[in-house]
Amino acid sequence: MTQQIIGIVVNFIVTGLLGYAVATIKNYRKKNSATNKALKIMLQSNLTNTYFVYSDKKVISDYVYRNWINMFKEYKELGGNEYVDTLAEKMENWEIVRTDILNN
Repeated sequence: MTQQIIGIVVNFIVTGLLGYAVATIKNYRKKNSATNKALKIMLQSNLTNTYFVYSDKKVISDYVYRNWINMFKEYKELGGNEYVDTLAEKMENWEIVRTDILNN
């Protein structure tokens, strides 16, 4: 009798913990998805703004260009769309001005 009660209690606790774990994972995925969407929007905005700041002269400093490329890669890894691909293609012929910032 005592073993049955202990078995029932243990089963109840394990079931409760598994339910809690599943709920936590679902909430994490939702939160993670929202975070990814927000990050993607912020990256797209920053990539677009940087593009238009330098688009008139088609000249960009090497450190700004390197940061742009790094943001672009992260944006694509998050599932970013082709809009920013178009900006990257347009930037391929821009002059990249070397600075001493990256040479240190």
